[in-house]
Amino acid sequence: MATVVLMIDGQFLVLRRYFVLSKATCRFAVLLLAVAVSLVFAPAASANSVSLTNNNLGISGSLGTVTWVQSGSNVNVTFTMNPGYALVLNGGDIGFTTTGGLVLNGSSLSNFSISGLSASLKPNGTIGSFTFDFLYKTSVSGGQQFPTSLTFTIANAQVSQFTGFGAHVGILDGRGCSRTGFATGSSSVVPEPGSISLLGTGLLGLAGLVRRRLGC
Repeated sequence: MATVVLMIDGQFLVLRRYFVLSKATCRFAVLLLAVAVSLVFAPAASANSVSLTNNNLGISGSLGTVTWVQSGSNVNVTFTMNPGYALVLNGGDIGFTTTGGLVLNGSSLSNFSISGLSASLKPNGTIGSFTFDFLYKTSVSGGQQFPTSLTFTIANAQVSQFTGFGAHVGILDGRGCSRTGFATGSSSVVPEPGSISLLGTGLLGLAGLVRRRLGC
């Protein structure tokens, strides 16, 4: 900061204060704003995770976790059960609650990590006291299976379009599942892409204003 003074009859009068910025400092400030803008517009990790805490088995706490990650135009989903619990396949169901106008069909699910596994879309999304937008019945060769993890792909979807998951689960007893039921988990609300774009546009405008005002 510099100060312009005027001396009259031995008295110093402050006329004005102003900032002195070199060209290098000015350009550095604009560069910082440009970096901030690039961070706003950079794609996020595009991943979500929920715990399966709601169930009809009378068990408190989490039975497992569902993680879904963007992969191009598709979404990869992974069910990972906690110790002592398993998924129930071959007759067991997998459900999805969605938003954003997502429409799934009978061929939307593929690339199952369990060999011979397939899933068919059911006409009714309700099972017991649980309701889903889309509910699939699993089928697998070789009879019923109780895996502790399962990964598959949902075609033509975005991670932000899923708000909840559910699956048939069971309590492992060493020989299979002693009890079976259904467990679900819901995701929290994520920021809308429109809000992020609006913030980025504002930062771009601010960077331009700073450059014009400082003449750099």
